[in-house]
Amino acid sequence: MTIPLTGRPAAEIVRLVAPHVDRPYRTRQVALWVLQRNAASFDEMTDLPRDLRARLAERFDLAEPRVVEVQTSTDGSRKYLLELGDGTTIESVAMPGGRKLTLCLSTQSGCAVGCTFCVTGTLGAGRNLLPWEIAGQYRLMVRHLDTPPERVNIVFMGMGEPLLNVDNLGPALETLFETVSPKRITVSTSGILPGIRWLAGLPRRPKLAVSLNAPDQERRERIMPITRRYPLAELMEALRAFPLERGRRITFEYVLIGGFNDRVEDAAATVRLLRGLPAKVNVIPLNEDPVHLPGLRRPDEDTVDRFAERIRRAGLVVTVRRSKGSDVAAACGQLKRRDQAGSNARDHCLPARSPSRR
Repeated sequence: MTIPLTGRPAAEIVRLVAPHVDRPYRTRQVALWVLQRNAASFDEMTDLPRDLRARLAERFDLAEPRVVEVQTSTDGSRKYLLELGDGTTIESVAMPGGRKLTLCLSTQSGCAVGCTFCVTGTLGAGRNLLPWEIAGQYRLMVRHLDTPPERVNIVFMGMGEPLLNVDNLGPALETLFETVSPKRITVSTSGILPGIRWLAGLPRRPKLAVSLNAPDQERRERIMPITRRYPLAELMEALRAFPLERGRRITFEYVLIGGFNDRVEDAAATVRLLRGLPAKVNVIPLNEDPVHLPGLRRPDEDTVDRFAERIRRAGLVVTVRRSKGSDVAAACGQLKRRDQAGSNARDHCLPARSPSRR
């Protein structure tokens, strides 16, 4: 059985390859091809001797998910249906925005958190993705779209709760940091306290986003069952202690559900909750799904704008996220895993714009 070199930082690639090369600098060449040049095969490593490439291919592989299908939205977003080595399928999304490309990556093949506004929760827990399966989503999309790393932003807002898979997320992040700055990578969580503390202890940290969705414990419990284990008060305490580099903010994602959490009074309560924190509020109007999310409705645009404007007037940074790719079920809360019989579902979340002003 071969050993994957993908999903590993440069130092680990060098360590693994070292016993199989005759000159030390060859190990650095291999790491460069895997990480910087995004090689899909050892044959592409043309500055290595042919016999060395053959020996490496006998012992190692450049594993990544297999592309089953790509759907392109009218707005240019692309949804990738990917198959893993064991036949499990996941979805990832590439979203263009000016000269930048945002990649939404998955960390699990389902989600055990069970948020009522997200289709992924209907899939169940699924399984944790391995480092090469996580980093491989980036590798294949960047190659497919021929995009240089310096133009890429990464958000872990796809299938699964990233901070319930830190054993694999950690190595994947270290791998991604080799080519993408931590400032351009965001990890989103429903509020997993052990995971937030783990993230706080990393020597290099991505940006942090927290799925808030209501300014009080009672309503968070109704739509996010996981909050019974990680109460809002404890979450806010952990976030106030979270180390932030100069100029960074914690993003608070707020899925706006019509008639539930969309009043101006809810916006005012959110402002009070976040007082004193370097915070950015990302308002996400619900993406309706009458099949998987019955009874939940999207608020009208006036309600969305009033909510965002109340937060803005309080001096907080606020954006309204207009989910891309909804026509191919690639918008926030719509990504899906497919089984052999057909399809189940789940989704990701997108880049933002400033709220409209009247």
